[in-house]
Amino acid sequence: MNTYEAAKISIASCMGVKAGEKFLILTDIEQLDLAKEFVKAGNDLGIETIMAVGPVHQGGEMPQLCKAALDEAQVCMMITTGSYTHTKGRAEATERGCRIASMPGITEDIVKMTLGADYDEVERIGSILAEKLTRAEKIHITTEAGTDLTLYCGGREGIADTGKLTESGAFGNLPAGEAMVAPIETKGNGVLVVDGVIADFKVMEEPLTLTFADGRIVKTEGADAEMFEEFVGQFEDTAKNVCEFGIGTNPTCEIMGNGLVDEKVFGTIHIACGNNLFMGGQQDCDMHYDMIINAPTVWIDDECVMEKGKHVY
Repeated sequence: MNTYEAAKISIASCMGVKAGEKFLILTDIEQLDLAKEFVKAGNDLGIETIMAVGPVHQGGEMPQLCKAALDEAQVCMMITTGSYTHTKGRAEATERGCRIASMPGITEDIVKMTLGADYDEVERIGSILAEKLTRAEKIHITTEAGTDLTLYCGGREGIADTGKLTESGAFGNLPAGEAMVAPIETKGNGVLVVDGVIADFKVMEEPLTLTFADGRIVKTEGADAEMFEEFVGQFEDTAKNVCEFGIGTNPTCEIMGNGLVDEKVFGTIHIACGNNLFMGGQQDCDMHYDMIINAPTVWIDDECVMEKGKHVY
């Protein structure tokens, strides 16, 4: 499937854009060529499609003129280098009812590989897991690499990122594919051995071992420990506090050093630190980074839902 056809499918099927709606493509200079494919696809579907181009500042707000365009849109696809997910402008647009797909770092290869996924199946898997997370009090994760971490999520709502963004105020990533919850930020103890990827940091060539106490990273060990501490030190202090637990649910995704795709990989889980206000948590931060773990065993309360990377519910 080529980029143009994948763009048409995502606009019509994932976003459900209809003629007469105000459809915005929000992008930056680096993603301009890819964004133009979506503009062409939208217009060819009979939808008036407008593009706004502006710089994305990591951890900052979107440019005022981009926000002004978003304020008028009914549907928006954010084809950007960095992420607008955690900005107030995006949150306000969602609250107003705008349907938004955030696609930071997406490439032509990702579009062709993942936007043709069976999103009915992605929705089925994600909905089952999200329901289990909503009912759960705690999550226990282990791996053969040494992870042994317990998080607590009582009272928090599980969320399924399904790729179906057709309802008013719908928001998610494309490609989609995860079930997630915002754990309690001040609880959670144990060891997390990161052997996949740390988004915005690096693909891990050697595991990084993080010790959590009361929901916070208190010790970092491994070849990249000093570099990781420098990375986290760029952001607010809450960038060391747990903010998300997620399970990848998209079989078309593969780890490729792109956070948009890596966290969706079937057979992995991810733990994130930093901002989780956008997903029902209570922690503000100028950063949110996901840490992908390979082949985990996961218990949601007393039910094993993953065993060494295989879904078993």
